[in-house]
Amino acid sequence: MKKVILFGLAVLLVLTVTVSCKKKKDGGTGGCGEVAVKASTIPNSGTVDPPQPGTSFPLIVNIDAMPTSGASIIVTAKLESGGAPYFTDSLPNATAANNFTITNTPAGSQTCVVNVTVTSKTCNTNTWTGSYRYSAK
Repeated sequence: MKKVILFGLAVLLVLTVTVSCKKKKDGGTGGCGEVAVKASTIPNSGTVDPPQPGTSFPLIVNIDAMPTSGASIIVTAKLESGGAPYFTDSLPNATAANNFTITNTPAGSQTCVVNVTVTSKTCNTNTWTGSYRYSAK
């Protein structure tokens, strides 16, 4: 009788652990039941561009998967060494292709970091973030 009870408890324990540890697949949703935000940038996120002349640099943010409610974009640029951003821009009603111009870039080949955040308008946990590095000669 004790063996039957112990066997039953062992089976119950295994089933409980199996069910509680099973990963849930979200089916590509970004939370809140909407499509996950996906974006890409030109220059590509994760890259380090070589120093270029000038103080203004183009940036394109393409939203590859847009939530039905729409999305907003925030772009900041600052020196990699720290400090406050020297450039900030936001676009509350983003489209599939969005153009920005990073301005006031410090000269002297100082490495700068551009951060891009795309956020669903109705679900602030549904975001895409990317960044790249560049510098002005």
